[in-house]
Amino acid sequence: GVLDIQMFVDYLCPICGQFEQTNGAYISSLLENGATTVEIHPIAILDRLSQGTKYSTRAANAAACVANYSPNQFYDFHNALFANQPAENTTGLSDDELIALTADAKVDKADKIAECIKGQNFKAWVGNSTARALNGPIPNSNVDKVTGTPTIIVNGVKYEGSISDLASFQAFVIQAAGEDFNASSTATPTPTPAP
Repeated sequence: GVLDIQMFVDYLCPICGQFEQTNGAYISSLLENGATTVEIHPIAILDRLSQGTKYSTRAANAAACVANYSPNQFYDFHNALFANQPAENTTGLSDDELIALTADAKVDKADKIAECIKGQNFKAWVGNSTARALNGPIPNSNVDKVTGTPTIIVNGVKYEGSISDLASFQAFVIQAAGEDFNASSTATPTPTPAP
């Protein structure tokens, strides 16, 4: 009864930002209720739209730095990247601005994360992750390869509906989940023997 949501996103992608604005609170509520797991795959396909600063790669690298050193704050940082998303054809956020967002997300090991962001320690990983997504296939799904962002996959099936229609996404989630799904369910407690 627990959903699996996979999200392939580029942090410069305005359509990703619209999807997040429309559906982010709903996905967060599913997470908080134990109704879903969420896999976020940051990729960099829009570097050409950041005036030479390679913002997509730098933002995905920053996300990887947070995931590596402060995994419990990754989702908050992911949300902060979209809440502070720069427009295409701008330089994007600077490294210092990305580091400031880690403070907003209350990360652990802030100094290590700052070094990681400035050193682009996960730049090669971002390139490899992007190549895997673009070349496919996407494991545990019906998706041959990512052809654009956002690519949202629920229980192995790609969402093809409107990115700005919450009701459409909710209906898709319910259909993908099947009859056993309850969006407000909580994790089942472990039974204990009665005396």
